Amino acid sequence: MTISAVALVLAVAVGLACSGLLSPRLSLLADDSSQFLAALAATLACWITAARHSGEQRRWRLWMGAGCCGWALGQLVWSWYRLGGVGLPSPSPADVGYLTLPVFALGAIIALAADRSAPGVPWRYGGWVVTVLDGLMVTGALFVLTWATVLGPVVRAGATTKLAYSIAIAYPVTDLLLTVIVILLIGVSAVGNRWQLVVLGAGLFGLSVSDSIFAYLVAEGRASMPTAADAGFVAGLFLVALAALTPTGPGPAWVARPELRRGHLLLPYVPVAVMMVVVVVQHVRGGPVDNVQLVVETMVVALLVVRQGITLLQTAKVVGSRARLVLATDRTRRQLERDLHDGVQQRLISVALDVRRLEAGVPDGLGDLRRELAEVVAELNETVNEVRELSRGLHPAALTAGGLRPALNTLARRSAVPVRLDVELDGRQPEPVEVAAYYVVAEALTNVAKYAKAAHIDVRVCVRRNRLHLIVHDDGIGDADPKRGTGLTGLADRVEAIGGTLTLDSPPGQGTRLHADLPLNGSARAG
Repeated sequence: MTISAVALVLAVAVGLACSGLLSPRLSLLADDSSQFLAALAATLACWITAARHSGEQRRWRLWMGAGCCGWALGQLVWSWYRLGGVGLPSPSPADVGYLTLPVFALGAIIALAADRSAPGVPWRYGGWVVTVLDGLMVTGALFVLTWATVLGPVVRAGATTKLAYSIAIAYPVTDLLLTVIVILLIGVSAVGNRWQLVVLGAGLFGLSVSDSIFAYLVAEGRASMPTAADAGFVAGLFLVALAALTPTGPGPAWVARPELRRGHLLLPYVPVAVMMVVVVVQHVRGGPVDNVQLVVETMVVALLVVRQGITLLQTAKVVGSRARLVLATDRTRRQLERDLHDGVQQRLISVALDVRRLEAGVPDGLGDLRRELAEVVAELNETVNEVRELSRGLHPAALTAGGLRPALNTLARRSAVPVRLDVELDGRQPEPVEVAAYYVVAEALTNVAKYAKAAHIDVRVCVRRNRLHLIVHDDGIGDADPKRGTGLTGLADRVEAIGGTLTLDSPPGQGTRLHADLPLNGSARAG
């Protein structure tokens, strides 16, 4: 109810200021009052709601409230100048207050992005660093595009002082930076309180619109700013207050999908690429390039290099983590196979032998008891066979004992489709390679038996240039697709985790060829 009343008061004040019904001085007073009230409402909304929260939800409100408070103080100074008839005062002491907003707002956005109050919401440590770099790159590229096409020529015409324009341009640039960062967070992260980011981003965008108008007018040397152009300040600050009042919690179940993650990786390069094209065209045509543009272009390129370095480090960390996970899983499966074989299986065999001895000692007159004991022995033997098959499925004993060659021979004998096996190996290979190759063949043979309608399968294994090459080729109907849930996607993950590649060639009607290329050195180190 309170926020509705504030919205109504602000709307009336802005409407009166823009209506032309008031005298110029009263219109100016209404305009400045609406901006100050909006900043005051945002400050109070952030700080009052901060008292009811903890953790990151408290921190982002405190940061944002401090920024809005600084903006409100700057607005008081600004109003003093304007009502005193100074005109469009830039630069002025008011700029100190205004520019506190983007500084504190960046801390608020980072705190809100790191919020993990919603259950089940993941957060990658350091992910906000890449997001901030992306925001800086996009903002820098957009600034170069604007400077090269519109703003640069105006400034070079000498319509304003360098100090005045530098301060004026800081407003839209910083607002745009914050808006871009918020958009990146909304689009790709799994932040639980996404609605808060949406509303906050909309508020920052409203501020950037009015700040951009202000910067352009300063660049042209205008002595005043249209009252309607200040509406972005009022609406933006009101949305900041609304973001602080937005209830916390998971909100809508928006998940960061893989395609959005790919979009996040590519998004910063689009404006940077456009910037490069504009710069090249500008140089070819012999257009003027001043120091401002050169500095920002250099900054964007440097940020791009840093961002690529961080991305490569993160990728290497993920690959290493996947490899360790696969190796740990294989060790667990092998240990479980040993426990089943040496523990449960041997215990069942011992119990079966004991029951067999009891059966042998039953007197002739107790035939029913002898038959019951014989049935118990048969059930125990069947259970032993099931445990043996289960342990083989967890981790093949032939692979552990003899290596890849005997393990593949076992798979070929069990295959429902005849297999021609050609293995050119000397001795044992690194354990991760043997395990990966074994499961590739096992899954491929299973898929052929289920789907391919093949008459025979060729399996060839060899080592060339310190890499193990594994080819499984059938003469079936082809048209295999990993997306159909054939298990090939999981195999590709396993192969890639040790630095290998898995390729599938399956034209319709021409059979399927599966090729695994596994490095031996890297796998040996991983083991």
